[in-house]
Amino acid sequence: MPNLYFYPGANNPELYELQNSMIDPDGKVEELIESYIPLDGKILVDIGAGSGYHAHRFADRCKMVYAIEPLSGMLRQMFNRQYNDFKPNLSVINGFAEDIPLRNNIADVVHARLAYFFGPSMKYTEGCEEGIEEVKRILKTGGYFFNVQNNYSNGKYAEFLKLSYGRELDGIQKTIEDFFEGQGFKHHLIETKWRGKSREEIKKVLFLEFPYEIIDQIMDSFEGVEFSYYFSVFVYRKEGE
Repeated sequence: MPNLYFYPGANNPELYELQNSMIDPDGKVEELIESYIPLDGKILVDIGAGSGYHAHRFADRCKMVYAIEPLSGMLRQMFNRQYNDFKPNLSVINGFAEDIPLRNNIADVVHARLAYFFGPSMKYTEGCEEGIEEVKRILKTGGYFFNVQNNYSNGKYAEFLKLSYGRELDGIQKTIEDFFEGQGFKHHLIETKWRGKSREEIKKVLFLEFPYEIIDQIMDSFEGVEFSYYFSVFVYRKEGE
């Protein structure tokens, strides 16, 4: 049974677009990817591509981008993005991580960002071993998989999660890191930010992520128009068969 999560941003494209623009505004994740493999001329598969925000940007560099997404609300946003700014080298595909409709050894790079289903089996998610095997299948020898996750131990965003969900998050970061280490991934901790143009803008976007009753408490916990945020990026390289 594929993991499928109906994220509120699927039904609120304006806020979801705003949220994507706020997270990692300085492109630290892209810097890490480029330190492993330059994207110019490469074939990239974006799994759990959402609205296509990142896939569309990758298409400016890559030879071809395949954006994989199962959720109808997100697919509509991707098709609208293509309609408004068509990228001929971007293919939108309705599909699941556990059953990627692409041939073997097609991708130089596989990217998944904040795709909750790529992680260990926990309270609300199943394990993602089938998805990882699919990524290995579609990767070329020497290709890379960049699995970009929230970090639950560092930065203000992690504090907001703890405030919202308390002890349910105890030990979750170590569980995730141990899982991916066991799967042959290397872990990078990336320090970045959420940054908006105004506090009102940030507050609106936080409603996509956190319970209504604690939003004011979160806003009172930081000043200005940005707060610290960390990614855990798990990197896998496909070695020779």
